[in-house]
Amino acid sequence: MSAMPIPQTRRQLVDQIETAFKKLDAELRDIDTEMATRLCVDDWSVKDLLAVRLWWTRSVLNWIDKGKKGLIPITPARGYRWSETPRLNAAVVEKSQRRRFKPVVSDLRRQYRRLLATIEGLDDQELLETGVYEWAGNYPIARWLSINTTRQYQTARKYIRRVKREAGYNGRY
Repeated sequence: MSAMPIPQTRRQLVDQIETAFKKLDAELRDIDTEMATRLCVDDWSVKDLLAVRLWWTRSVLNWIDKGKKGLIPITPARGYRWSETPRLNAAVVEKSQRRRFKPVVSDLRRQYRRLLATIEGLDDQELLETGVYEWAGNYPIARWLSINTTRQYQTARKYIRRVKREAGYNGRY
C-alpha cells in the first residue's frame, strides 16, 4: 500500500475516499462474527479496528460541523492531546466493547455517506484553503479529511486482509 498524496482538489479528495472506502467495504462483506473477533493489530480485533476508524471519521466530521458554526472543537477529544492518540484509541476500543460487529459496520457506512455529503456541502475555499477554521491550524480541511478517512480506511483494509490470509480465508466466510 503506497501512501496517497494529500488531495489538491475536491475531485481528488472524493476519488481517494471513495476508492479507499469501497475497497475496505468489499473486505467487510464476507467477515462473519467469528472473524470479527480475530486480532488484527496489536491487541485489537477486526471489530475494534473498525470502531476506531468509525470514531475518527465521525470526529473529523463533527469538528467541521462545529467549525461551520463558528465554534472551536476540542481536538482530538476532551482530555486528550494529539500525542496521546494511542490512549484515545484504547478508550474508543474499551467504550465499543459491548457493540456488535454488524452495527459498527453499519455505522461506518453511514458515516461514509455523511462524509461525502459534508464534502459536497463545503465550498472550495472551505475545503482547500488554509485558515478557514481556526481548529485546523495551517492545514486545509481536505488534508484533515484525507488523513482521518482515506488513510485510515487503507490501513484497516491492510490489517483485515492479513487476518483473512492468516485464517486461511477462501471466500466462504
